[in-house]
Amino acid sequence: MIRFFKFDWRGLLLAAQFTAALLLVSCKNEEGQNGVIGRVTAEEGSPANAIVKIYNRPVSFDVNDDASVWSVTGDEDAVGFPLDLAATFDHRLFNPAFVDTADGDGNFQFESIVGGNYIIVAEKLGQGWSVPRELNTTGSDMDIGELRLPKVIRFPDNLFRFPTDTTFRSGVHYIVPNNMTVSAGRSLTIEPGAVVLMQGNKSLNIEGTLICRGTPQNYIRFMPADVIARDPDEWQQLTFEDGASPPDLAYVSFRNGDVAIDTEAGGGLIENCYFFRFAYGILAEGEPPVLRRCVFERVDTGCRTTSTSGFVCEHNIFQTSDPFALVLYNMDDCEIFCNWFRDCGGSDTSGSGTRGVIRLDLVSETEIHGNHFETSWFALAVGSHVDSTVQIHHNEFTRMNTVMNIGVTEDQRGPSNPRFNYNCLSTIDRFVINVNCNQHNTQNVDATNNSWGTISLAQIKDRYIHDRDDDGTCPVVFLTPLLNSSNDVLMQTGTRCGICP
Repeated sequence: MIRFFKFDWRGLLLAAQFTAALLLVSCKNEEGQNGVIGRVTAEEGSPANAIVKIYNRPVSFDVNDDASVWSVTGDEDAVGFPLDLAATFDHRLFNPAFVDTADGDGNFQFESIVGGNYIIVAEKLGQGWSVPRELNTTGSDMDIGELRLPKVIRFPDNLFRFPTDTTFRSGVHYIVPNNMTVSAGRSLTIEPGAVVLMQGNKSLNIEGTLICRGTPQNYIRFMPADVIARDPDEWQQLTFEDGASPPDLAYVSFRNGDVAIDTEAGGGLIENCYFFRFAYGILAEGEPPVLRRCVFERVDTGCRTTSTSGFVCEHNIFQTSDPFALVLYNMDDCEIFCNWFRDCGGSDTSGSGTRGVIRLDLVSETEIHGNHFETSWFALAVGSHVDSTVQIHHNEFTRMNTVMNIGVTEDQRGPSNPRFNYNCLSTIDRFVINVNCNQHNTQNVDATNNSWGTISLAQIKDRYIHDRDDDGTCPVVFLTPLLNSSNDVLMQTGTRCGICP
């Protein structure tokens, strides 16, 4: 009896230990803990002692967060392009959540990472950093493969002009320490996947030709060479001089500088490019380039174009521009269509002064149509001499402080009366149209056939339109007929309000 009892007790003990082990494994899976392994390799030099960093995915890069610009491009195929982390993320601006050091062979291992969405990068002093990659952990161990350190080329400090036609190769990091110039008759070719690291306050000047077209899978990147304590040492600008070949840029990411592109070359095309944190995204004097499917994020003024004609701005998104997303001065024959504007000039409740989405002065023969304006201060800040050949139609305005403020500039005093028809309006905090009554604004404004929902004409005049002082000196804003819904606009014109299909 004693032997039988002793044998049974040991069996029960072993069973209990086995059950406890299962419970520990189960708890680990429930908490979503897992290991991550991989290897760092190097184009040149050794991968030993490379630092591997895992970053929490920032909210601004979360396509499911409504505040992110990428939530719009993810849902709306008509504007910009979908999020590409490799093109848009700069790990140097963030603190890592997990850090490991590669061994002598470049191997690394994170033993316990909570399940979630991360970004992983390897870097080593003097050898640059790997292409940022998404890391989505789900509670099971994973091998992410290879993180490759690039070749790094630094140009001499005493070199200011490229002596011959030059090519920046794919996957290589190029450090530009000075103001560098591509001379007339010379060319600089930047291959897809090249990274151009600009030293603080330095510029790349094009007198000849720049060939700079990435691919959807392999963007070209212009970035600050140095980031100190998460603060980028901003570079100056990419300049196309008068007489240079016009800009022809595609799939290029520009980050943290003064002016991304300053062009006097006349014409060109800028498409599928990303602009982040500049005083100006694009400055164009003379014929501007076509601007198509670009993403502007936290750029003070997205694009300013002056003294010419023929500006086309289509299928772009501008978020958090302040004071304006677009500034047109002394322009004609322009078309701004199928763009998404949000949080420009401050929000609908936090802006002030003459700020907002689009600034117009001395503009004629221009169409602004098929755009979506949301959560901004002024949608349209109209100065002097913006006449009735400027047609604003089939746009959608929602959560705006003021849709159109017609003022006057002190140096260009003259009337403005753009046409405002077949637009759809909702949640306007202050005015839809505000006319600055003075001796220069003398022309009546055609604002007929807009969709106001169920608001009555009396309510509109009392609440949303300011067009006449007591002495009757102001022009009149004509409102009727009114439309009751966006479907009315579609039925009458065959085109709906807002982003084009």
